[in-house]
Amino acid sequence: MSIRPIDIARKLGLSTTSLRVYEEMGLVPPVSRTPHGYRRYTNEHIAYFICFRRMIPAFDTTFIKNVLQDVQKGQIDCAYWRITRAQARLWNERQTAQKFSERISQKSEPSFTFGKKLMNIKEISQKTDIPVTTIRHWEKAGLISPHRDKNNGYRLYDDKHIQQLLTLFVIKLSVRDNRQKHFIGKIKEAYAGFEYEDGAKIQKFMDDINQRLDTMNRLQIEALLALQHLCQQVQSGLFNDGLD
Repeated sequence: MSIRPIDIARKLGLSTTSLRVYEEMGLVPPVSRTPHGYRRYTNEHIAYFICFRRMIPAFDTTFIKNVLQDVQKGQIDCAYWRITRAQARLWNERQTAQKFSERISQKSEPSFTFGKKLMNIKEISQKTDIPVTTIRHWEKAGLISPHRDKNNGYRLYDDKHIQQLLTLFVIKLSVRDNRQKHFIGKIKEAYAGFEYEDGAKIQKFMDDINQRLDTMNRLQIEALLALQHLCQQVQSGLFNDGLD
């Protein structure tokens, strides 16, 4: 049984244009046409539309597109693993934010001691759990300035850089929206005005970040449940319209 685009759009709170855009993006299986060129949506298409809408609060469109195309190809485990990797990244973000909290709670001023072994970029990445690619990106953006080895020009980092990187990381979490995007300009502005001495302000700052992470965790779990529901329908071949 085919379903009119307008009926789907009304029930899902979308425009028919949005349905066409989602179709063109490959978010749903191919849609057949009537002899007059009208689209023939089915309950299968509705299931994909609903899943997409329920995943949007947690993930960006490109990520969801990859997940749903895995499902269309029958690669359901690949789709689940994408969610698992996203959850792992969120966990790592929480752990890195915790490192910042622990470091700030020590209330000790980071320092550079002459003669102390400096770290290369891989070592400081392991120390902070911040990817090497992110560190290089922030350096290119002017957010951090490492020392340079006089002999080979390699980047070198000291204790102050650890605090800088952890601070930049939690600031990134504070300015990022729920599509996992952030803006260097906002990070620069927030970092320039960051006050390490204001304990109460930092505590509120971290409380807000932890709340953001908790919220994102819940949204990702809800997205996983939506994906699971879609996959169950795909595997059984039984699709309900989900419009009641």
